Amino acid sequence: MLDIISFLTQIPVRKETKIEAVAVRSYLFPFVAVLIGLLVAVVAFVSFGFLVSAPEIAALLVLLAIYLVTGLMHLDGLADFFDGIMTSGGRREKRIAMKDEKIGIAGLFAVIFVILLSFFAVETVCAGFTKATTHSFDLPTFYYFASVFIIAEVSAKISMNTCILLGNGKEKGSDAKEGIGALFINSCSKSKYVVALLSSVLIALLFTASSFRFAIMFTGIAVAIVVSYVAKNKFGALSGDIMGASNELARCATLLIWAIFQAAF
Repeated sequence: MLDIISFLTQIPVRKETKIEAVAVRSYLFPFVAVLIGLLVAVVAFVSFGFLVSAPEIAALLVLLAIYLVTGLMHLDGLADFFDGIMTSGGRREKRIAMKDEKIGIAGLFAVIFVILLSFFAVETVCAGFTKATTHSFDLPTFYYFASVFIIAEVSAKISMNTCILLGNGKEKGSDAKEGIGALFINSCSKSKYVVALLSSVLIALLFTASSFRFAIMFTGIAVAIVVSYVAKNKFGALSGDIMGASNELARCATLLIWAIFQAAF
């Protein structure tokens, strides 16, 4: 578990992460999502409590907290994924572009767009709640913030688990047999995925009393299906970058859907 925390976060629990151990136990990702969500919820709870009149600054602090806790590894994967997609040519050229250490304009645009969407979603979800209920430093208020960010992170992590499962198919090419992504794919099984899925469902049930908020956790699975389909068509296989991209897109999509629902109802 310490290896998984070290791999998915910037929390210094290990000097050296055993990536093989992480790959074998990737079904535990949703539990680390709880830790990430709680840490971010603390920042949101305090920020939106003290900065009621400046929700934009509070939302910026929350977004900063997300990436201070999780790091930029998956954000880098998002950039590489879109650089590969937007590159002209066949699968070989697209894979080369995705592996290029330099970030392209497509990757830069994707990162900025996802961060902006996440920023506005966090502001809408959190500021809307504080205005409607008058923020108080009490347990029910913290529970709300915890539910937002834990469900968003669980959605992101089950999205990664889904990508890992979907990568374990006959579409795998020679490129799928190399790299960190292949290590996760080859260590995956349907039974492990079921454990990850049931864990995600249990966590979602514990942190929300709303049927819609519970259902929103499955956004990550939908995102993973789309990302995996695109990846297999564009690159011929799934990689670590694609799994990271799925993580970022799933978190953003989950927060965005929550914000739209809250603004509408």
